Amino acid sequence: MAWWVIPAMVASTAVTVMGIQQQKKQMKANAAWKDYERQLNFHYEKGKRLRDQKKLMSEQRAAVGASGAQLFTGSNLLVAAEDMNEFENDMWFLEKGVALAKGSADSELKGAITAANYQIGSTLLNSAAGVGQFKADADFAAKYGTGTTSGGTTATTGKA
Repeated sequence: MAWWVIPAMVASTAVTVMGIQQQKKQMKANAAWKDYERQLNFHYEKGKRLRDQKKLMSEQRAAVGASGAQLFTGSNLLVAAEDMNEFENDMWFLEKGVALAKGSADSELKGAITAANYQIGSTLLNSAAGVGQFKADADFAAKYGTGTTSGGTTATTGKA
């Protein structure tokens, strides 16, 4: 029996499992960076919209002042209030969009990690079965010296 086959199978399995573990770490790191990028974009967009809203409100006050009308009466007040409501609604949807994107990304990450864990379990089971089959074939060959192994070949001649 080749003494090195089983340790080689175990080492191969260990390297495969370590590679999958590294892939899981990389998936988590990528997800964290994407979340960071989403947060930066959200704060940038929020700041931009706040500046635009402040500019709009200033322009509305200036236009009312130039017209001689009072700001807090009639349609001017309604226009300003509606603009503010629309702005607040936009901000709410902007925040919810970021939260939904994060939830979707988290769900995708969990699915990928679950698939990786399944792959680890499958690799371990397949390796254990392979080691068991190799040992059974070696025991059979040692006991009988000749005969058919699980591969369908004769142990001494190598012919079917």
